[in-house]
Amino acid sequence: MFSKQLTCSHCGWRTVCGKDDVAARLRLVGLLRRENDPSDALLEELLPGAAERMTCPGCKQIGLVAGDTEEVEDDWLAAVLCQQCRKPIDPERLDALPDAKFCLNCQQKSESGSATEDEPDFCPKCGALMELRVSRGGGLTRYRLFCTGSPPCRTA
Repeated sequence: MFSKQLTCSHCGWRTVCGKDDVAARLRLVGLLRRENDPSDALLEELLPGAAERMTCPGCKQIGLVAGDTEEVEDDWLAAVLCQQCRKPIDPERLDALPDAKFCLNCQQKSESGSATEDEPDFCPKCGALMELRVSRGGGLTRYRLFCTGSPPCRTA
């Protein structure tokens, strides 16, 4: 099972990340824009350099250190976090559905159509994040997705 530990050398904050969490953090620093299911080897290669550009949630300093997870007897390190609410997914749910990405609560909200947060949209041309903005023009207010890349693409 793929897992890496991120640590802040400034305040001591640390977390253990699974494959999906590492991929999401790499996307936030501008990597893996087009890669939907990156290989473990690619994540291993990109994470050490990218961690230096990541911001610590504890002290807001830039510069995390990536390393292998330490062998600890506690089960909390092995917890898989929900991609929506970031809470641990119940072990019973993971036994039944090993590839589960959402906790039962978030899965039910998603299936009922009352999910509050959606995954971010990425530009199909350059892979940058898309931003929802009011489009220009008179009449009804209309919203469009705009590329936030530098320079922005003309796709929306």
